Amino acid sequence: MIEHTDPARPRRRSDAPMSPPMSHAQFTESDEGLHPAQDHPLWQESVLLHWYDARQGIGGWHRIGHEPNNQGGRAALWSYLFDRDGAWQYRRCGETVLTAADRLKYGLAAGTALRFEYRAGAAHWQVEDSELSAQLECRDVSPRVDPFPPGDPLAAARFPNHFEAAGIVRGTVRYMGRQLAISGYGYRDHSWGARDWQHGMLNHRWFTGVLGEECTFAAITAQSASGRLVRTGYLCRRGAVTHATEVDVIAYLEPDGLTHRGGRIRLTLPDQEIVEIRCAARAGVAFQRGTVVMVEMMCEAEGLGLKGYCDAEISTNPRNGTGPIHLALNATTFDGFSPYAPLNLPS
Repeated sequence: MIEHTDPARPRRRSDAPMSPPMSHAQFTESDEGLHPAQDHPLWQESVLLHWYDARQGIGGWHRIGHEPNNQGGRAALWSYLFDRDGAWQYRRCGETVLTAADRLKYGLAAGTALRFEYRAGAAHWQVEDSELSAQLECRDVSPRVDPFPPGDPLAAARFPNHFEAAGIVRGTVRYMGRQLAISGYGYRDHSWGARDWQHGMLNHRWFTGVLGEECTFAAITAQSASGRLVRTGYLCRRGAVTHATEVDVIAYLEPDGLTHRGGRIRLTLPDQEIVEIRCAARAGVAFQRGTVVMVEMMCEAEGLGLKGYCDAEISTNPRNGTGPIHLALNATTFDGFSPYAPLNLPS
């Protein structure tokens, strides 16, 4: 079954109308550091990076989430790397006890396994786990952007303080004696505030990526627990951010009802320019927290005559279910190392 949305269809009552482009809160380097934790039981602060070196076919996805009021303090960590030519992939999904050593002035850590620090004008990430080691630097080529319209109730409930930025990623990855020099593109975010993993969101599509150094994008649809659907997105060209007036996101859903083989996005800009970007899945991973299973599909992307990559993230949980994952065709659910084979998708 393929999920399909007709761009020309009438808007359903459950769709939230697109807000006109408005100014967003300006985030600065001071927001890269830790923020004072609040007493709300669901308060969290998190950072995320996904990246792809297209020439070598190696990429990754990493997230640290500090939850200081969860059972005395927990650090959630999600981490994934894959190497097309090396035929391996790595996943870690879990949590550690949150300690004072995890709270850096300008960074977050989850024990020794995953560490983020903002310094010298760039985001630095470190992965250390058994035979795997990675040191990555993401230096922004776009401004910090909040993709949600000001005052949006879903964003206020789930992403009250949130910014995203794209950049150039360089570094090294070491595995079983092999060392790779990384040179590619990346996309990152930083969020802080209350986040409800149990009831905050039923379904979503969150496609973010890079088309060369001068063009980055985000296209988001998110369904709140009440059923309300939000559509938002933007295009950033040569540092200038344009918020879309209409957003359509299609994921080509697999028979497992969970993973997908890519998709496309359609952004309508205020001057009526229509931007279409097509995404072909190359590797995938599934992470779970609360009742939400997040499926991250790393895709090669093409649009505006440019080529790049996209993390095509989705969740599909319309009934807010709690059962285990029994089948994930295109995304690994195994922790640790496992064989990687390129996705063989019908054209």
